[in-house]
Amino acid sequence: MSESTSRSRRRLASILDRYQTPPGHFDEILSEDRLLRAPWAEFAAHVALRPAGLTYAQARVARQMHENGVTYNVYAAADGPQRHWTLDVLPFILSGIEWDTLSRGLNQRARLMNALAADLYGDQAVLRHGLLPPALVLGHTGFLRMCHGVRPPGGVFLHLIAFDLARGPDGYWRVVATRTQGPSGAGYALENRAAVSRLFPEAFRALGVQAVAPFFGTVRQSLLSSAPSDGETPHVVLLTPGPYNETYFEHAFLAKHLGFPLVQGADLTVRHNRLFLKTVSGLRRVHAVMRRLDDAFCDPLELKADSTLGVPGLLQAWRTGNVLIANAFGMGVLESPALNPYLDGVCHALLGEPLAVASIKTQWCGETVGPAAPVTTGVVKAAFPEDSMEPVFLSRLSASSLAEWNARLSQNRAFVVQEFVPLSHAPIWHSGHLESRALMLRVFLVADGTGGYQIMPGGLSRIAGAEQEIVSGQRGGGSKDTWALATPVAAANPPPEHGVAVLQSVRDEQPTTSRAAEHLFWLGRYAERSENCARLARAALSRLGEASTLSNRMALYVGACRRHGMLGASQPAKLGEHGWLIESLFDRNCQSLGFNIDQTVRVAGAVRHQLSSDNWKVLNRLSELFPRLEEGAESAAEPPVDLDEALELIDRAIVWLVAVGGLEMAHMTRDDGWRFLTLGRHLERLWFVAATLEDVSAQAATGDPAALEWVLELSDSLITYRARHARAPEWQQVLDLLLLDSRNPRSGAFQLSKLAKHVRLLPDADLVALTAEIDRLVGVCGQEDTEQGELFEHTGRIVDLLEACLRLVPKVADILALRYFSHVYDEPHTTVMT
Repeated sequence: MSESTSRSRRRLASILDRYQTPPGHFDEILSEDRLLRAPWAEFAAHVALRPAGLTYAQARVARQMHENGVTYNVYAAADGPQRHWTLDVLPFILSGIEWDTLSRGLNQRARLMNALAADLYGDQAVLRHGLLPPALVLGHTGFLRMCHGVRPPGGVFLHLIAFDLARGPDGYWRVVATRTQGPSGAGYALENRAAVSRLFPEAFRALGVQAVAPFFGTVRQSLLSSAPSDGETPHVVLLTPGPYNETYFEHAFLAKHLGFPLVQGADLTVRHNRLFLKTVSGLRRVHAVMRRLDDAFCDPLELKADSTLGVPGLLQAWRTGNVLIANAFGMGVLESPALNPYLDGVCHALLGEPLAVASIKTQWCGETVGPAAPVTTGVVKAAFPEDSMEPVFLSRLSASSLAEWNARLSQNRAFVVQEFVPLSHAPIWHSGHLESRALMLRVFLVADGTGGYQIMPGGLSRIAGAEQEIVSGQRGGGSKDTWALATPVAAANPPPEHGVAVLQSVRDEQPTTSRAAEHLFWLGRYAERSENCARLARAALSRLGEASTLSNRMALYVGACRRHGMLGASQPAKLGEHGWLIESLFDRNCQSLGFNIDQTVRVAGAVRHQLSSDNWKVLNRLSELFPRLEEGAESAAEPPVDLDEALELIDRAIVWLVAVGGLEMAHMTRDDGWRFLTLGRHLERLWFVAATLEDVSAQAATGDPAALEWVLELSDSLITYRARHARAPEWQQVLDLLLLDSRNPRSGAFQLSKLAKHVRLLPDADLVALTAEIDRLVGVCGQEDTEQGELFEHTGRIVDLLEACLRLVPKVADILALRYFSHVYDEPHTTVMT
């Protein structure tokens, strides 16, 4: 034993004592004589692996995943909780020699899968020569006959492919599954790397861990260079099923990282066999689609007729060569586990090479002639995706159940029987000690534009939950950052960052889809509405308990809350009680503060690829301030928090909401999306200031300074007023500051001037009547002092101006919806060439 290994072993002694791998499983950290394997010995030499330090580091990782909003939802729902992504603090380490051997074998397998796809949708030599049973391919639901004869640009059917690997008790890796339609997990692997590498920077550098970021550069350039651009700048989009998909976080993450617009099926349309994106500026040609949508849902005209997620005519646009689809349609057939027994022969035929990385041993029942031989061990799975099922372990069945399964296997030839491979185990840090968990590795490869593939160094390691032998995202568990170490030769001669030709960089503003514009517009409205509710709730709660508060003043406060929809069904026993208003903060059955914050975060999630990571962290924290009450809690005798706690929560909400607005101003590009968000904010602010002034105007004649001070506080203008005037608030001065002063960012005049500016700058704006109406109101607010004096003398004219502002807000919203948002919801259709 070397001195370094001995020192590392002593350092780990305190945490390895309780660590045990079940018999019959390969141990990723310890050899059979419980010595540290070489990569782990080197890791331990650079990291102080002590319980307190690992517990602290695990908490940091969990907090970072939470703050970044990294989620994986098993069954996502509109009002259901999101499941946060689980990352173990300890990486999974592969030596340089082992990784090089594995990467060469998987590169070969990726080339094989692409060559097999080209053959199955071309000459079908493997079927004619008996290398694959025709029934296995032609009977598979993933084989699309309408795709036969199509050859995508460069002959690349698979731009991105992934393999699920398992290490058996003998220490060898086997391919368990192939992912060829829209393989997920690459984005999670990058997020894992960002979190773990910062915890162990010294070990990361000393071990020579290969970077994963260049892989995504190759993905981007591979799609851009392969797209049929017809001389135009290629425009690539990422197609997602939507926010309720379990891996939507990754879709948004990749779209942002790659710089591709994130779109849904309704955002696209086919015209004359070309694909277009519906933007606020009109239709824009799409040259390539990186899809995260399975074949069946992509085109309701030719595939699943009731799919609302796809684009009518997309398949025909792809067949005619007008758009690149990555991956190509019809690749689901390559995911069939029934292919495994035949791949070695297919590899010899198509590549002239033996298969380098073995598949898990598999028997396809469909090739059996006559009664099938009884099977006593292994795992039963369905051969076709549409008939997928939970794995059945034959060796664990009773005699009667085993006989029943053998009868089913004889009658239904769609099943395959695969050997059961006891998964290798790796350590995780859980509850203050090391635990052994089953592990699988998903490795990703991208076409490099030269006929080969570039592999992501490491990939995504997934771990099973406690007492589980199956690794599955649907069953819980977690993940690890995967460290693929570089060999000395590879470290001295790193590959180029991108294996494909890098296109000349041009400035091309990312288009704003109609859907994104609508979500951003409502993000602005809901964020502003949340802040208004918070200020109104704070002002009301802080005054309702005052003994000196007059009944008419309390009626004003409560009436304002009711006008903004903030009050639930419960009514106060006495007007001055505050418990009912505190309960209303959490009530999702009205437009409460909790409701509006929920809506803010919801619409932000739909466009999170357009928000900065800092912005999302703030929104994530904001969403936790007002949790939903448990069933029946709304009618409880006591409010969920006391008055002091409620005011503290409101203060924190206001701080986070102001931070959201500040980050929007500081980080967002001044494009069409930002303009719609800004319009939403100004419309909501105009409505709020006009409504509160109208509420207080009835009491203006009484000259109640407390009521006027209240409306100044609501508009965050109290300090400004005090700086200008040395006396108690008076109606005329308050009205001047909050309605007519264009320098006050909270005034009605300021909002109107911004609306006039931004409406004119909208794409293809031809809203003459609307801009004329806004200009008229701007003119009224900007009259000379003498004319304003006349305005103050006539209360009716003030009321008319406030009512005109209140009418303007829904009118602008409706016009914008009809002009820029409504066509997203048109009936899906395609226009054909005549």
